[in-house]
Amino acid sequence: MTDISYWGNSRVSGQESELQRCFARVGAEHGFTDVNANWERFKEFKATWKRCSTSAELLITDYMKESGEDLITDLARGIFGRMGRGGVKEIYSERLKQHFLSPEFILRNQPLYLRRSRNLAYAQQGRVHDLRTLEQDLHDLGLVKRVPHAYISWTKGDNRQRVGYCSVIMRVVAISRVLDRKEIPSFVPSYVLYHELIHLENGLRFGSYHDREFRERERIHPHHEEAERWLRRIVADPQFR
Repeated sequence: MTDISYWGNSRVSGQESELQRCFARVGAEHGFTDVNANWERFKEFKATWKRCSTSAELLITDYMKESGEDLITDLARGIFGRMGRGGVKEIYSERLKQHFLSPEFILRNQPLYLRRSRNLAYAQQGRVHDLRTLEQDLHDLGLVKRVPHAYISWTKGDNRQRVGYCSVIMRVVAISRVLDRKEIPSFVPSYVLYHELIHLENGLRFGSYHDREFRERERIHPHHEEAERWLRRIVADPQFR
């Protein structure tokens, strides 16, 4: 459920002066004499790169396109720090984290993210269960807090292996339509929704997103054990295919 990932896969698509300037300058600080950085229309917030000796080619998420030189430079420092020997553990500066939390960032980028999310049904009311009602119930029980600008939707497909996912940066939660059936009790999608909303509350984290603290909180859900049994059954039972 991370929002930034890295792997060797480059597709150069035309130079962007501000991006190129920031990454070339920071790259030089890390010993890279030939840097080529370009924007890419990734669905997720991520960057990819490939490097060879003192050369580096990078594709950077275009969600940062309007963020300004200072923040692009912060991102460049985090990425080149990660690329270096021994790699830094924390990619995002505190200034970047605050930027991601700002209303300006989310209101500018979330609509674009949603347009790129082809598996979303763009609906909270399902055939049987209503995600708005389930979220309100979780809030009334004191299990979750409101996350500003959070967007929750059913998926179009009946994915049994990935029954829920979220983008922490874009504040989008998706629940698999496979859980929207009359034979499945409402506490099952409620539990999955709860799991994803905890991620939104926790925000960006380095390391495991499912650490002991997360698992302890997850078990607070009143139907934790029953829901887990149902999810194992959904994965294994052919009727849910």
